[in-house]
Amino acid sequence: MKLLMENWKKFVNEQEVPPEQQQQQQAQPQQGGLVNINAGPQHVLKAVPQLLADPKLKDILRAGLTDAGGPKDEVIQIKNSTRTASKLKPTQSQVGSGQSLLDQAGDKYGNLDRAIKGGMLASQAGEFPILVFGNHVLDGHHRWSQFITTNPGATVNVAEITAPGVQDEKTALALLHYMNFALFGKSPTKDFKGENVYGMDAQAIYKMALKGMAETTPPKLAQAGLISEPSAEAAAKHFANNLSKLPGPGKYPRLVMPQPGDSGSKDGYATTPKPAAQGVVNYDNPSAADLKEAILKALKSKLK
Repeated sequence: MKLLMENWKKFVNEQEVPPEQQQQQQAQPQQGGLVNINAGPQHVLKAVPQLLADPKLKDILRAGLTDAGGPKDEVIQIKNSTRTASKLKPTQSQVGSGQSLLDQAGDKYGNLDRAIKGGMLASQAGEFPILVFGNHVLDGHHRWSQFITTNPGATVNVAEITAPGVQDEKTALALLHYMNFALFGKSPTKDFKGENVYGMDAQAIYKMALKGMAETTPPKLAQAGLISEPSAEAAAKHFANNLSKLPGPGKYPRLVMPQPGDSGSKDGYATTPKPAAQGVVNYDNPSAADLKEAILKALKSKLK
C-alpha cells in the first residue's frame, strides 16, 4: 500500500502542468503529445507517434476504461450493412486506373463476376466489405471503383463505423488511424502509384479498357444484361461511361489514408475489435489526467 501511494504522488508531481502551459496545450492540441481527432488524419499521424515515444504518456491511447468518462463514452461499433455502389462517396482523391478498370476489363481474380453479382470483391487478404462512415468510403476505394466501373447499381456489402462524437468522415478517418495506433502500435500508409482515374476522360478510359479487354469479359456483361451485344467495343464503352462518372474526388491523398489490414486487423475492420467495442480506445481528448484517473481508481480498489 505504501508503495502504491508513493507511486501515485510521484506520478501526480511529474505530470503537474503550469496554468500558462495548460492554456497553450488547449489552443494547440498537438503539443505535449495530445491528440484531437477532429483535426483530421494528418494531425493524428503526426501527434500519436509523439505519444507512443513518451514512456509516461504512451498508455493514454488505451486508457478508455479508466478515464473520467469511463468506457461508455468511447465505445466504437462496426456494423454490417449494404449500400448501392453509386450512392457511396470517396474520401480519397486518387483512384488507380489499373485496379479500377483493368481488373474488370481483364476479368482478373474473379472480380468481374463478383462485381456483376454484387456483395464483396476479393483482395490479396480475402473478401471484405467496404469500410464506410455513412455513405463515405474510408477504406476500399478500389473495390468500390470496380463496382462503379462494371455495375454501379450493385448492392455492395459495407462495414459501417460509428463512435460517440464522430460526426463526419474527416474525424472518422482520424479515428481509424488512432485505433490502428492504439490496437497495433502503428498505422502505416501507402503512396499512390499509377494513373489517377480522376485525371482521365471517357475517351482515355475507353482506349485503356479496349486494350486490356479479356475475351471472356464482353459475353459476361452481355449475359448480365449490362451491354446489348457481346463485343469488346460495347464493353469498353460501358466501362468508360461508368468510370468517367465516378463520384469524387475526395479530399485526402492516398498517403494519409488508413490501412487497417496493413496495421494488423485480420479482417480490415469488417468487425469491431473487442477492445474498441469495450471502450478501451481513449480517443476523446486524451490527456495525462486520464492516466492519473487510472492510478486513482487502482488505489481506490486497493482500499476497498
